Parts: sequence; C-alpha cells; structure tokens
Amino acid sequence: MNRNLTLLFLGLLPCLNSLGAMDEKTVLVHYMPWFSAKPESKEWGWHWTMDHCDPNFVQWEGKREIASHNYPLIGVYDSGDKWVLECQVQQMKLAGIDGVIIDWYGIDSINDYPMIHENVRLLVSIVKKAGLKFAICYEDRSIKQAIEKKLIEPSEAVTQARRSLNWLAKNWFSDSAYHRIEDKPVLLVFGPLQLTGEAWGETIRDLEPEPLTFALPHLAEEAGFDSAFAWIPVKEGKRISERQWKTELDSLYQNRSQKTPVIPVAFPGYRDFYEQAKAGSSYGSISELEGKTWEDSLNLALRQNSPLLQIATWNDYGEGTVVEPTRSLGYRYIEKLSEKLGVSATLSDLSLSAELLQIRKRSPENSVSRKVLEQISELIFAQRYEDARKALGQVKATESQWPAFFADGPDGVDPNYLLVSDVAYNEQAQISEYGQARCRLDLYAPAKGKNLPAVIWFHGGGITKGHRSIPLPLRKQGIIVIAANYRLSPRAKAPLYIEDAAAVVAWAIRNVHRFGGSPDSIFVSGHSAGGYLASMIGLDSRYLKAHDLDPAMIAGLIPLSGHTITHFTIREERGIPWQRVIVDEFAPIHHLGRNAPPILLITGDRELELYGRDEENAYFWRMIKKTGHPDVAIAEMKNHHHGNMPIPSFPLLLEFVRGRSIPRKEK
Repeated sequence: MNRNLTLLFLGLLPCLNSLGAMDEKTVLVHYMPWFSAKPESKEWGWHWTMDHCDPNFVQWEGKREIASHNYPLIGVYDSGDKWVLECQVQQMKLAGIDGVIIDWYGIDSINDYPMIHENVRLLVSIVKKAGLKFAICYEDRSIKQAIEKKLIEPSEAVTQARRSLNWLAKNWFSDSAYHRIEDKPVLLVFGPLQLTGEAWGETIRDLEPEPLTFALPHLAEEAGFDSAFAWIPVKEGKRISERQWKTELDSLYQNRSQKTPVIPVAFPGYRDFYEQAKAGSSYGSISELEGKTWEDSLNLALRQNSPLLQIATWNDYGEGTVVEPTRSLGYRYIEKLSEKLGVSATLSDLSLSAELLQIRKRSPENSVSRKVLEQISELIFAQRYEDARKALGQVKATESQWPAFFADGPDGVDPNYLLVSDVAYNEQAQISEYGQARCRLDLYAPAKGKNLPAVIWFHGGGITKGHRSIPLPLRKQGIIVIAANYRLSPRAKAPLYIEDAAAVVAWAIRNVHRFGGSPDSIFVSGHSAGGYLASMIGLDSRYLKAHDLDPAMIAGLIPLSGHTITHFTIREERGIPWQRVIVDEFAPIHHLGRNAPPILLITGDRELELYGRDEENAYFWRMIKKTGHPDVAIAEMKNHHHGNMPIPSFPLLLEFVRGRSIPRKEK
C-alpha cells in the first residue's frame, strides 16, 4: 500500500540527498488510542465523558451522550477492542492511508497511561498484520503530570523520559514496520511541554537507533529538533477563517530553515468540546465548510516537498478533527482521500469492515458464525473484498434467527425481537455504485408476530448528511420499525432521494409480511429532512406509481418538523438562497388533496423551531383541511427545539399508529 516503498523496491527511486526531491508521499494518520468504553472496560473513560457527559444515557436516536460534536459510525468504542481496531485499520488501508502516527504517553504507571500503552501495542500488531506502517508521537505531558502529582522531582524529568524512549527505541524503532526517513525512525513530540531547551537533547542522547525528530512549530528550533510538524492552527479561542489558516500554514511550509522539511497536515476542521463540558476553554474553531477545509488542506499538504504527510486526526472526538466515518458524515473524508490518492476503493468496499464489525457484535457467542466472521476479517486483510462480501452475505442470511442486539443500546440481547441489517432495497439496474451502497435499510421486529404495523423511519440531516438508526422510543413497542438510508446531496440531486424513499415504501409493502407485518399497515415517518421525504412520497403520487403502487396504500404519514415548502437543499441545488421560499413540484404543500393518507404533523415550539418551520406546517394543515381531507391533525411540542422535539413526539406517533392499524384480512 505504501507507494514510496513500492517504487523503492522497483529501483525507480535512487538514494536521494535531499528530502525535497521526493515526489511521492507517505500518508500517515494521527490516531488516539485512549478511549475506554463499557463493556470492554469497567468504566467510561474521560475522553468520552470529560467528567460531564454520561454515555450510559442513550438519546432518542440511539446515540450515547458523549463529549463530542461527532459520533462514530461504528458506535462508541474501546481502544482495546481488537474487532474495532481491525475495522479501523482495514478502513485506513482501503482509503489509501499508509499507516498511523500513534499518540503515546510512554510506559509510566500514572493516569490511564498503562492502558493507553497496552492499546498501542495491540494497535501496532494489527497495523503490521495489514502491512501498514506506524510511528510514534510522544506526549511528554506525561512527565509534566508525574511532576505535578509529585511522583518525581523536576530534576528527574529527563531520566523518567529516557526510560520510555529507551523502551521505544528497543522495541519499536528497529521494527521493519516503523516508518523511517533517510533510514532514521521518525519520532514526533506533541510539544515539548516539559522537555524544553537542552532537556530534550539530553533525553535522546545516545538513543539507538537515532531518530529523526519533529516537534510543534513554535517549539522545535529552541529544543533542537530536526524539524517541525504542522498542526491545526487554532489559538486563543478564536474562530479561524479559511484565509487565516491557509496563510499560517503557507508561511510555515515556506519559511522553515531546517534541512528536513516540515511535515504538512491535512485536517477536516476543528470544533472542540472543552467549553461545553466545562473542561477548560475552547482552543478555537475552524469550520468544515461542508468538506472544503478537508479538500483544501489536503491539496495544500500534497503540494509540499516533505516525503511524509500527516492527517489530523483519525479519531480525536474531543477536538472534532475526526476523519473516520461518523453518523452524520458517513465516509465523506476517507472517500475524498481515496479519490485524491488514486485508490480505487468504492463506498461498498469502504463500508465492508464496519458492516462486518456490527455483525460480529450481534452474532451469538460460541456460534459457527463467529468463526466464519473471523475468516471474513482475514479475507479483508488479504484484500479479497469480493470473497469477503459474498461470505458476509451468507452469514447475514441467518441474521433473522438471532436475537436483537444494539451495541449502543441501553439493553443487552433481546430474544423477543430480531434485527436484520444492511438490506438492499433499490435493485434498479441503472443505480450507481454510490446508490447501491447508500440504499440500505435495517429492520427491527418482534420475533413472533402477525399482522403487525410497520413504521418506516427516515433520518434527518438536511438531505446532505445522516445515517439510519432505529429510534430508541420505537423499540420494544410491538411494532416493526424500518430505518433507511438514502442518497444525499450534493452527490445526488432531486428527485433521486425522494425516489429512494418511495423505493423503501415499495420494499416494505412487498416484504414486511416475511417478518410478521401487515402490508395494509405501513406508516411513514421521519425527522426534519426525513419528515419532508415522508410527506413527498405520501402526497405526490408519481413516486409510488413508478413501483405500480399508490399513496393510498400508506396507512399514515407522521412527518416530524419536516418542510412543507420546497426543501432548502433543493433550493441550494438550483442556486436559490435558503431564505427565498418557493413552492413547486418538490413542495409537499403543492400536492394537497383529500385522498392523501391520514396525516399527523408534529413540530417543535414555534419560538424554538427552525425559522418558519412551525408556520409552514400550520399553513399546510389549514389548507389540506380545506380540500376536505378527513384525517389530518397537528401538534406543537412546547418547550422543545428542532433537535429534541422528537422525544415528546414518539408517544403521539405510537398512538396514531395503533389507532389506525388495519389488520390484514385473511384470504
């Protein structure tokens, strides 16, 4: 996978005197190995809680409360979980990443450093198994902590640090997988914070093999490092503009005097959680700009003459610099990276390891499936992706026989329910590879049941982000719940995502009976953008007619805080500002009629909702009643804003469903 090494082995790159002469770059991603999570660990670690959040509390959308603005797609995890590490390393390799730079605190026995050290050792073994490289970023704050806790005297700082670095040199510097430049092991130091000035030179004196050292830019020269590594340029709690960060990094890259070039950095943005968690002041922020910051910083880094590029970071959730797949953004960042690096990974390939991880978590212990899933992981390591996909499909064929289990849920295994995941619902021959990967659904149902109602749930996210999940308040309610992804803008334009929503309904009508459901009791709901999609397919008959179906076959629509005018994302696709209201064929209110399915409109508090959301729903309600529609109601969730209004809405949804379910007549 390492493009540099391949060329070296072929003899295409001579031994170079200048690092700047190397055109190809090794791409390493900065990795944080510090997360503790139940049940792998006894307690939730600080990096998930910041002594403020409680991951035991699961929010309505099935997400634990964590100290981050981001949420891992694979769920909250423990850095010592072998399955998680395998999934992450496989995703890195598929995206074209050559290896990891691992945050490491040494071998000191304070705080959570021993746990981090063991996690790093496990990660290194998996990185090597994948044929990737690794390097270490030493955190000398561990020495500072030891002094502050009065475990050592300030005069003992160098001796204490040398213990860790000697261990590092003995155990990892000589490892064939350890990354080198000019045949020297690369060592980054996040600081130095304690080992400043002459202390750093004393710390690495006589270290064998001698490393090539990099520090933060403002500290590197004073402490005698070989060079610096760039980092996300936030400071003083300020919002840093696109122009500011580009100017600062450009200046750093161009003005360094050392022979060894600065290691450039690519990053998605910066938004820490310290202030919200009362864990300190924020360092500042850099907007993601819908992926533009990632693309621009990556392009800037690739233009530099360093042989090494660092991505910051794979998983620093506390600082919001996450490029690993998340619930809101999916695979956006590693997809763009693989494209930029010329790697031919598809979205289906990139999502394969996460799909495997979820099945591993849900598979019964001591089952044949567990052994087969282990073999599938080996196939992915061997880059036999098609074989792995086929084998995984065979295991998934038995999934409906397993008891339901949500890795991020408050409950354990539930034998009274089943969970079938990642089902393809759009079988159109002309659909793109991206569409095939996105058009998937999960189905949750009672293990035993007959003529049950089913609720189709579409996630929110402005039609630009989001991921399916079975809402927590709809679990264990004696109903079937179908949660579906759909294609997202800007990769898909209207009406493709509306067509996807219709395809989900068509799939449900034709398949729900296999899980004890009644095709006559299909309800369609969703929050925000998901509510908009529910309304569109229930009111504009064209979308279901494409499947030889009629909206009258839907038992009810329950849009939660959805647009009834043309969605703002569709307006943006046309270059129309979001403030400009239009009503056309993509507006639910354009398709009012007395024959529409029963409707329950629910919004948040009109004073707390998104601009005009309550008012447009109220107008929709009044106008559809004027058509003579016999069954339409509206509810306003007082004291609840757009994000949390689903919480009090679900009891109303369930009451609506139970009051309108139609038992299927026996033939």
